[in-house]
Amino acid sequence: MKKYLIFSLLILSQNALFAQNVKVTNEALQSFKNKFPQATEAKWDKEGKDEYEVSFILNGSKGSANFTTKGVWIESETTVLEKDLASSLLDNFRKSKKGAVITNIFKVVRADNKSYYEIECTYNKHKKEFKVNLSGKLI
Repeated sequence: MKKYLIFSLLILSQNALFAQNVKVTNEALQSFKNKFPQATEAKWDKEGKDEYEVSFILNGSKGSANFTTKGVWIESETTVLEKDLASSLLDNFRKSKKGAVITNIFKVVRADNKSYYEIECTYNKHKKEFKVNLSGKLI
């Protein structure tokens, strides 16, 4: 009985992984292709009634973007390496969050021009996410 239950759960979880196929509007798809013509491995998810998120690879790095069903770009997020950030930005972050161990950095570019960096790290033994404006101040 236990083997059957485990097998059934495995099948259900695999089906859930493959059930993420989303029917994307032509407008959203075309906007994505126009904005990120070099992107590969695009995987679409529904973010809400009127919004999609697409994950992709661009120039060897992971990225994602959000579009409305009408094809309006909302924001995009791309991986940034520490070596590619201004040292002053990292210095300010490390001073304000002493002991933080950075695991990932993303640059979030928004249509409303409220862009920022998202820094994922381990801080005080917990996984945390901090937003830092493009000038290096925590927001």
